[in-house]
Amino acid sequence: MPGGSGTRTGTGQELMIESLLEFNHYDYKKQVFIGKQLFNNRYKADFVVDNSIIVSLKWQQVAGTAEQKVIYEIASLIKIIENDNFKKAYVVIGGNGFSQNAKEYLFSQEHRNILKHGDLVENIGVEDFIARLNNHNL
Repeated sequence: MPGGSGTRTGTGQELMIESLLEFNHYDYKKQVFIGKQLFNNRYKADFVVDNSIIVSLKWQQVAGTAEQKVIYEIASLIKIIENDNFKKAYVVIGGNGFSQNAKEYLFSQEHRNILKHGDLVENIGVEDFIARLNNHNL
């Protein structure tokens, strides 16, 4: 079932990231429409930090199709950054449901080899993203 229990539990990830944004005194907006996806549907960002950084949270607790949708997400984020006033985006990967092959591909930033301007988007694990938040290193 799309958006089933494997992805719904991403709400916990969202609450955790939001509390760290607040704790570390970031200026942020939550669940805000910021542009058009690859197929021109409206795109809602999980977070926009300091009016310049898009944060997309991807949680997959059980094996499923979320990992296959990440490349579309990256391509959509590139399009939005190129057409608006954002400087970069993070796709934050969490949960045990992502396959090892998907994690290796995503965390090695392989999308940069196949997508023009792929360097505008960084895939990052939730633990590493938390460390960057805590170190004010976005």
